[in-house]
Amino acid sequence: MCRVLQYLRLSIHPSWQLYAGFVGIIFGVVFTVISNRILCMNWWWLVLVIFLLLCSLHWPRRYTLCLAFIAGLIVGNHRLAPEVTSQSIWQQLVGQEITIMGKIKDDPDNSASQITLNLSQLQYIDDQNDRINLAGTFYIKLNNSGLKLERSDILTLQGTLGAGFGTFAGTFYRPKLIGVSRADTGDVFARLKADFAEQVRKFIPSPAAELGLGYLVGLKAGLPDDLADTLRAVGMTHVIVASGAHLGILVSAARKIFGKLSKFSGLLGSLLLISIFVFIVGFTPSMTRAALVSSLSLSFGYFGRRFTPLRLLIFVAMLTLLISPLNCLNLGWQLSFASFTALLLVAPRLQKFFYGGKKPPWLANMIITSLATTITCAPILIYSFGTLSLLSFIANLFILPTLPYAMLLVFLTGALGFAPLLASFSGWLSTVLLRCHIWLVKFLSEKSMFIFELPSGNIHIFWLYIPVILILCLPKVKRWRSHAHLKTRKL
Repeated sequence: MCRVLQYLRLSIHPSWQLYAGFVGIIFGVVFTVISNRILCMNWWWLVLVIFLLLCSLHWPRRYTLCLAFIAGLIVGNHRLAPEVTSQSIWQQLVGQEITIMGKIKDDPDNSASQITLNLSQLQYIDDQNDRINLAGTFYIKLNNSGLKLERSDILTLQGTLGAGFGTFAGTFYRPKLIGVSRADTGDVFARLKADFAEQVRKFIPSPAAELGLGYLVGLKAGLPDDLADTLRAVGMTHVIVASGAHLGILVSAARKIFGKLSKFSGLLGSLLLISIFVFIVGFTPSMTRAALVSSLSLSFGYFGRRFTPLRLLIFVAMLTLLISPLNCLNLGWQLSFASFTALLLVAPRLQKFFYGGKKPPWLANMIITSLATTITCAPILIYSFGTLSLLSFIANLFILPTLPYAMLLVFLTGALGFAPLLASFSGWLSTVLLRCHIWLVKFLSEKSMFIFELPSGNIHIFWLYIPVILILCLPKVKRWRSHAHLKTRKL
């Protein structure tokens, strides 16, 4: 007991207190989303936060970490006050015919009969025609009347409000479209993506064109349902969601091009390319996470500093949840951070276990990375879909190494539209490679012996994370015990 008390009195770096507060914010947001209760509404809670932070920073000891953690819990709980208040109002309006106004959040999914879209920045229009700003996002399905809607268009809808699900505060099925407004220029980046997609489809046939556009810009609209189901069954849906892998390829290309001029040119070119790519794809949860990670890593690397993997993971998770607290219910956000954790924490630990301090061969590195990703994503996929595929190992070994070439060929096909001969040749190469991807995925999906059907929605599946956490913490426990023993001997 005396050794424990002596260890708790040891001084620590003040940054530990900050990260304890970041962890508290994450837990506060998750607790509030699950419980749907706001405990820290009054202003004096913020005064308490400042007091706890000052105390923890003034006395940077291990036992004062709990003060920073409590301060973070309060901030996380307080951040969700607008969402919880708006959610209660929307729930009272379920089943009633209401009028709302909002902005299209992501690219609409157009089909022959209907248009599916997400509406954010909502305003509720009451009987007196007053507009009330409320937080939340609605899931909308409109009849396709030939109207071409774009991202960032402002819609006015009237219909019966349905109950929400997941991250959606409500649903509107077949509402009446009262009005559409658009800025003079509209969403330039959305239009640029649509025009580029049209050029690609001229030279690459379906479904290869849709798969290639999913690789390059995360455009999932138009992807055939059977191919989407096949990708999901094999566990390869992450390749058509623009995220860290795609940004990593683009940043690597930018640093090779601009880095030849100077180190600053490489940084500036990379950040500029990240910004353009994010605006084209949209601020999805996985894209926001990837952009933050890439920008922070590049900026700190330029000044000769870097985040440790765990601190980078905590910091980015805290930022994304502060920006949009309901991200923790978003499947894309969950899978994105699970994959991120696998790459930063689980895969290096497995590499050290199998190879010690040596660098593993290329094939072994791919297998270890795929294994780490499967382990961390499996509970989430089982809980959401009720399936677990062991075939993603093989698919990753072929698709991920060739993904940069597929993205490059699709980009050249769209960019060379002014030169039909060159675009046709690039489109032919793209079609061959993309059809190989499609054939491989369909071939693997037929091997049902490697796809396990499990009950979905079972919260107990997350107990599988306990062995992963123990594997990650075991070496740290040993270091903690040896460090504590040395400090005790000195005292």
